[in-house]
Amino acid sequence: MKVLLINNDKGWSGGQEHLKDLAGELGRLGVEVQFVVRAGSRSDTSFRELGVPVHSLPGHGLGDIKALFQLVRLLRRERFDIVSVNREHDLFLTALAWHLAFPLRKPGKLMMSYHTSTSRRQLLLGSADAILCISEHVRTKLLQGNPAVADKVSVIYHGIALGVAPAAGKFDRNRPRRFFTGEGFPLIGMVGEFWKNQGELIGMIPTLRQAFPGIKVAFVGDNTDEWLITPIMTQVRDLGLEDAVIFTGRLPRERIPDVFYDFDLSVTTHRNEGFGIVHLESLAAGTPVVTYDEGGMVDIFQGEDIGKVVTGGSAEFTAAVIDLLQDDERRFSLGRNGYDLVKRQYSLASMGRRYLEYYRNMLG
Repeated sequence: MKVLLINNDKGWSGGQEHLKDLAGELGRLGVEVQFVVRAGSRSDTSFRELGVPVHSLPGHGLGDIKALFQLVRLLRRERFDIVSVNREHDLFLTALAWHLAFPLRKPGKLMMSYHTSTSRRQLLLGSADAILCISEHVRTKLLQGNPAVADKVSVIYHGIALGVAPAAGKFDRNRPRRFFTGEGFPLIGMVGEFWKNQGELIGMIPTLRQAFPGIKVAFVGDNTDEWLITPIMTQVRDLGLEDAVIFTGRLPRERIPDVFYDFDLSVTTHRNEGFGIVHLESLAAGTPVVTYDEGGMVDIFQGEDIGKVVTGGSAEFTAAVIDLLQDDERRFSLGRNGYDLVKRQYSLASMGRRYLEYYRNMLG
């Protein structure tokens, strides 16, 4: 089987990490994987590390015309079994190239994958043979604007690389920290880009400090975008929270397990998450998650005792965090349950098998 993964995006986030993991697992299952990326992007460099063919297209604008014909030639030459579009802004270009390359009989299947939620009308979405969403939240949003494709939509969850079970020391509030050396209890944190509603969490810190005067809140993510980070830093200064907040900047992926090991709770105030690989990574480290009852990560919590799903607003969220920080036994129990859940349902190997089965069913 030959699969083309199209991700012509200039950025890099959880969606790209997922594609890199997926390509590795599919390769181990005997699938030939190739990528289409934007020239000069981080994806152009990172996907090549897998040792698979990577085809670079020029940037948007006038480059789209050149990219269209490059893609047509690639499709005709390689005749992929599966062509998977992984960003909505690539759908029009790919669907057009697909029809130009094969105006009559198609040699394979064209599919669209949605990693983020959108209810916008998707031009040419009906031309896809299948549509994949990473959560029920993403599926629901998509069908709000595109109800005619309901019979084509399926859901497959992400998986992550699972390390060893959390050491016994993890379940000690006074454990030495691995990344945040010298920090004590409690330390909570949020991992993600700075457009994910971190400001609401910062607004909760004064109330959290009333219960825990020494609490530290860590924000892990790229903080070099001045447009995003300036309002956050201004809010921190206005509330006088400089001594309570830690900004780590973007970290290498290999340090993330240590970050989650250090957190006593992992929290997120983002209400529109597509799925949330970082929440699986937190659970794998034995750290419970507190989240709102909106977004794709809610799927992970269905029927599972691994954290708290909050209905309401900042007051209810703050109360949930304080409640868990005051109850070591409960918090540690949730952490152990979280690791067991990831091991049972969200490993990379199980994700790879689910995708391969999906591709095979699509091809009949």
